[in-house]
Amino acid sequence: MDNLNTEVKPLRAVIIEDEQKARRILQTLLEENCDNVKVVGIAEDVPTGVKTIIAENPDVVFLDIELPGFNGFELADFFTEINFEIIFTTAYSQYAIKAFQMSAVDYLLKPMQIDQLRNAVEKARKIRGAQMLEKIKALKENMADVGSKKIALPIAEGFLFVEQNEIVYLEADNSYTTIFFTNGNKILVSRNLKEFIALIDSPDFFKPHRSFYVNSIHIRQYNKQDNGSLVMNNGHTIYIARDRKQEFLDFMQHKGAL
Repeated sequence: MDNLNTEVKPLRAVIIEDEQKARRILQTLLEENCDNVKVVGIAEDVPTGVKTIIAENPDVVFLDIELPGFNGFELADFFTEINFEIIFTTAYSQYAIKAFQMSAVDYLLKPMQIDQLRNAVEKARKIRGAQMLEKIKALKENMADVGSKKIALPIAEGFLFVEQNEIVYLEADNSYTTIFFTNGNKILVSRNLKEFIALIDSPDFFKPHRSFYVNSIHIRQYNKQDNGSLVMNNGHTIYIARDRKQEFLDFMQHKGAL
C-alpha cells in the first residue's frame, strides 16, 4: 500500500508594506521561523497589492495599515469576496488594538514578536478568510468608536457580530461562556469569561460574581435580601457575591441609578 502523503502545504503569503526595511524584516522572520509559510509576493501599496493578490491567490496577506494613497483597511474595497486571511501589521496604540480584538481581526504589533507571528500564522491556517469582509467592516466601525460597537463571537459557521448592548449577561461555563441576548437567544462560545471581560469595552458591564458578567442597562430589579441578587430583563436571577455587594452599589450609584 502506498504511504499516504500527509505533508502540509505551506501557506502562500503576500506582504503589503511601504517601508523596505519592514518588508525585509517580516520576510526574514517568516522564512526563519515559519516553515509552513512561503512568501510569493511583495507590494508597497494597496493597488500593487491587489494585483499581486489576484496573480498569486495567497492564503494569507500581511497588510500594513499606514500606506500611501489607500490605507490598509481599504484593501477590502477592491474585492467582492475574500478567500484569504488578512493579518494587519501595526504600531497602533493599545487603545486602538481593542478594535482589532472586538472585530476578531488578527494583527501583529510592531516590533513583531516571534511567538505572536507563529500564533497568527497558525490561526490563519485554520480559519483562512472566514467572513473577512464582515470582520473588516466591523473593524472600521470599531476604530471609529471602540467603546460601543460590535464584537465578533466565534461560531461553527464563522463569526457572529453582535452589538454589546444586545448582551444581557454572560455566564462562565469552564473554558466556555454562555451569552444571553435581549431577543431571548443564547449562545455557547469557546472562550472563557476572562477573555470577554478583557474584550468588552463598556462602562455598563459589571461582574457581580466570578461566574457572571452583566450588562447593567438590562437589570430590572435589585433585591437586597440574602446578600443581594439581580433580576435581569429576561427574568433570570443572578446572585451577587458577598464581597462584591458594596462594589455593585457603588457602581450603580456612580452611574446615577441609585
